[in-house]
Amino acid sequence: MATAPTHRVSDKLSVFAFAVGVLVVIVGGAFAAGYLIGRILL
Repeated sequence: MATAPTHRVSDKLSVFAFAVGVLVVIVGGAFAAGYLIGRILL
């Protein structure tokens, strides 16, 4: 009888931190692109 793999709290936190980091990079890049495009157009 196989047991389900257990996930440690540190594993969940590391995945959550990675997801937050990716989100910050994407949102930051979008703001930077918007800023640069705004500076070019104005």
